Amino acid sequence: MTYRYGRDWHPVLRKPIQEITEKKARTRFTDGPSFSVSKVADGSGGHVPDYTLKINPDGMYVGTVFYDGYGSEVEKYHFDEAVDRPGELFLREVVVTVYPDGQDRWLSLRDSRAHRSFLFQPDGWARSYLAVKGELAAKVEEFTGVDVSAHWVPMITFGDWDRFGEHRETSARPWYQQ
Repeated sequence: MTYRYGRDWHPVLRKPIQEITEKKARTRFTDGPSFSVSKVADGSGGHVPDYTLKINPDGMYVGTVFYDGYGSEVEKYHFDEAVDRPGELFLREVVVTVYPDGQDRWLSLRDSRAHRSFLFQPDGWARSYLAVKGELAAKVEEFTGVDVSAHWVPMITFGDWDRFGEHRETSARPWYQQ
């Protein structure tokens, strides 16, 4: 596997936008601006990444994007720093996107059929937002007492990409099955 750095991943061209070297990414990790890292198969010509991380300086924010076999975004995680727990990030949001049955190519987010967003707070409050294309209103639910202990992770360090590129198992997140 290879890690490729840039501003973001281009889903159609299947390569980093404004690609940079690992050395430049190291500089951006501490000094900014934000950058992305995508884990791709060696050779990476035309491959879809396993994931792309979008990282703010000093790792104060990490966004993880996962793709289907066509390169369409299917799941995102948003981790950010919590003021009261220095050295840790909190998984604040998970977004799952669904595309039409029979999909046979890359589709943009606007081509999706539905998406569900889960927003979490460290105190156990959570909100689920489900929007289905063609429906007049979204379904919004709020929860309290959600166990968010697994949402805390040590701060990212340079090169620590795979830990943030791991899928979190559905069985470990019962809120996902609501």
